[in-house]
Amino acid sequence: MTEDLSYLTPVKKIRYRFTVQGSRFIATLVPVLSGKAFQGILADITAEFPDATHHTFAYRIGIGSSLVERFSDDREPAGTAGRPILQALQGNNVSDAGLIGTRYFGGTRLGIGGLKRAYRDCARLCLEEAVLKKKEQVEAYQLQLCYEDLRKVTRLLESLEGEVNESFYSDKVLLKVSVPVRTGEKLQQGFNSACRGRGSWEKL
Repeated sequence: MTEDLSYLTPVKKIRYRFTVQGSRFIATLVPVLSGKAFQGILADITAEFPDATHHTFAYRIGIGSSLVERFSDDREPAGTAGRPILQALQGNNVSDAGLIGTRYFGGTRLGIGGLKRAYRDCARLCLEEAVLKKKEQVEAYQLQLCYEDLRKVTRLLESLEGEVNESFYSDKVLLKVSVPVRTGEKLQQGFNSACRGRGSWEKL
C-alpha cells in the first residue's frame, strides 16, 4: 500500500483570543515552510506582545521522511504547552504550519491539566477558524529534451499534476519540474516514452 503523503496546511494567518480564569491567551496559527522562517515569525509576535508571560509554540514542516517537528513550553511546566499544541496539529494532519500560544498570566494558577486544556484550545480554536488546503509531498526533476518533444512532455506533466518551476532554452530545452511523489514513476516512464530516448531526466 502506498503511503499517504498528503496533508493540510493553513492558507493564511489566523488569530484567536480567549480568557481562562483571568489568564489571557492569544493563539496565532501561521503557514510556514522552514524553521528559520518560523523563528522570524516568533520574534515578530514576541515583539508585538513584549509584556506577555509566555510565548509557547509548536510547528510541523513537511511530511513523511522530510517531516520536521519542534515545540517549546517557554517556561511553562514541562509538557503543558508546546506538546499539546503539537499533538493538535498532528491529530488534524496539519503541516507546513506553526502555532504560537501567547499567555498573559492572570493571577490564578491553572494547574497542569488546566494548562494542557488551554494550550490545546489554542490550537483547536485556530484550526476551527482556519481555511485549510490539501498539499502533497512533491519531488523535483530536471528534464532535458528536444523542442519537438516539448508539447508531449508538457501534456504529460499536466496529466500528472506537475508544475514547471524553471525553464531554459538553448539548443535543447531544460525544465526543472516538481510532481507529487505518487506520480514520480509515471513521469519517468512517460518521459522516456515521449522522448523515445532523445531526452534525459534527473531526480534532484
